[in-house]
Amino acid sequence: MHACTQTGLHAELMYCIEYIFKIVASDSGKPSLNQTALVRVRLEDENDNPPIFTQPILEYGLNLSEKDPINTKIALITVSDKDTDVNGKVICFIEKDVPFHLKAVYDNQYLLETSALLDYEGTKEYIFKIVASDSGKPSLNQTALVRVRLEDENDNPPIFTQPVIELAVMENNQRDMFLTTISATDEDSGRNAEIVYQLGPNASFFDLDRKTGVLTASRVFDREEQERFLFTVTARDNGELLLSSSYHMHSCVSFFFFLFIFIYKPLLETSAG
Repeated sequence: MHACTQTGLHAELMYCIEYIFKIVASDSGKPSLNQTALVRVRLEDENDNPPIFTQPILEYGLNLSEKDPINTKIALITVSDKDTDVNGKVICFIEKDVPFHLKAVYDNQYLLETSALLDYEGTKEYIFKIVASDSGKPSLNQTALVRVRLEDENDNPPIFTQPVIELAVMENNQRDMFLTTISATDEDSGRNAEIVYQLGPNASFFDLDRKTGVLTASRVFDREEQERFLFTVTARDNGELLLSSSYHMHSCVSFFFFLFIFIYKPLLETSAG
């Protein structure tokens, strides 16, 4: 038994936990007499091997859509331990509070799944560790770093910074006169957040820059012909699933400004005379 320890026998390396052999003791007489003894050597496993991840998930990231439902399967986690019995029994757990959980499926195999709904606008990426710990004493463990990136879905419509806009405009204006800039925001990202503006019906007196939202006058206003305009502006994003939002736009030559023009014109005429 002492000789076996010196030669460095290991249960994991020899793939045998017991050796049975005979020792023969023989004298030098004639005829020689001998006796045999049966020897049984049983190796006791020590917890000297940590668990290992057989699939190196830490070498690459995982991608998920933010619209994936709860219990979406992300990856199969497989671990192994060269020790035997309780020393080789491995338990895996997630070290951080994240919207994912591990579901045991077979011995030393776990499914990584979502445990809650995901929101790209709230968190774009999760980085956490999976810990594999054996049941030996003392326990040995190994960790794997997991990176889950969320992919943005077009799930947010454009929102106008002002739901209603009212403008007071003086008549006899110049064409292309700047009136206002319409602005909307979109909580999505990339193309899903690119906004295009569009005029609705009854807006022939106006031009709107589709990208910047700059609204200008395309004609000369005459209060006596029309004193009020009511039309809508629509904001659309460029996502694959188009989402839109619209509001009413009030543009008028107000009574206040009409009164100002009415008083101002006679003064001009008197001066000219």
